[in-house]
Amino acid sequence: MCDSARCPQATHHPCHRPVWAESVRTNQVFIGSIGRNHKTEKARLQADLDRDMQVLASIDADA
Repeated sequence: MCDSARCPQATHHPCHRPVWAESVRTNQVFIGSIGRNHKTEKARLQADLDRDMQVLASIDADA
Protein backbone atom coordinates (compact mmCIF):
# COMPACT_ATOMS: atom_id res chain seq x y z
CA MET A 1 0.00 0.00 0.00
CA CYS A 2 1.30 3.45 -0.88
CA ASP A 3 2.23 6.01 1.74
CA SER A 4 0.25 9.11 0.82
CA ALA A 5 3.02 11.32 2.14
CA ARG A 6 5.28 10.03 -0.61
CA CYS A 7 3.10 8.61 -3.37
CA PRO A 8 0.61 10.73 -5.32
CA GLN A 9 -1.16 7.55 -6.44
CA ALA A 10 -2.04 6.41 -2.92
CA THR A 11 -5.70 5.55 -2.46
CA HIS A 12 -7.92 6.78 0.35
CA HIS A 13 -11.31 5.44 1.30
CA PRO A 14 -14.14 6.72 3.51
CA CYS A 15 -13.02 4.37 6.29
CA HIS A 16 -9.76 6.38 6.46
CA ARG A 17 -11.54 9.71 6.97
CA PRO A 18 -11.51 9.76 10.80
CA VAL A 19 -7.74 9.34 10.86
CA TRP A 20 -7.17 12.14 8.36
CA ALA A 21 -9.65 14.42 10.14
CA GLU A 22 -7.82 13.86 13.43
CA SER A 23 -4.51 14.64 11.74
CA VAL A 24 -5.95 17.93 10.44
CA ARG A 25 -7.23 18.83 13.91
CA THR A 26 -3.92 17.94 15.57
CA ASN A 27 -1.84 19.91 13.06
CA GLN A 28 -4.10 22.95 13.45
CA VAL A 29 -3.61 22.83 17.23
CA PHE A 30 0.16 22.49 16.90
CA ILE A 31 0.40 25.32 14.37
CA GLY A 32 -1.65 27.54 16.66
CA SER A 33 0.68 26.87 19.58
CA ILE A 34 3.97 27.54 17.77
CA GLY A 35 5.64 30.84 18.50
CA ARG A 36 6.79 33.30 15.85
CA ASN A 37 10.44 32.35 16.18
CA HIS A 38 9.81 28.75 15.01
CA LYS A 39 9.08 29.55 11.37
CA THR A 40 10.70 26.41 9.97
CA GLU A 41 8.66 24.08 12.14
CA LYS A 42 5.50 26.04 11.40
CA ALA A 43 6.15 25.78 7.65
CA ARG A 44 6.71 22.03 7.93
CA LEU A 45 3.49 21.54 9.86
CA GLN A 46 1.61 23.77 7.43
CA ALA A 47 2.76 21.59 4.54
CA ASP A 48 1.54 18.51 6.43
CA LEU A 49 -1.77 20.23 7.16
CA ASP A 50 -2.21 21.23 3.52
CA ARG A 51 -1.60 17.64 2.41
CA ASP A 52 -3.97 16.25 5.05
CA MET A 53 -6.70 18.69 4.02
CA GLN A 54 -6.20 17.76 0.37
CA VAL A 55 -6.62 14.06 1.21
CA LEU A 56 -9.69 14.82 3.32
CA ALA A 57 -11.23 16.85 0.48
CA SER A 58 -10.51 14.00 -1.91
CA ILE A 59 -12.22 11.48 0.38
CA ASP A 60 -15.23 13.79 0.75
CA ALA A 61 -15.47 14.37 -3.01
CA ASP A 62 -15.49 10.65 -3.72
CA ALA A 63 -18.13 9.88 -1.08
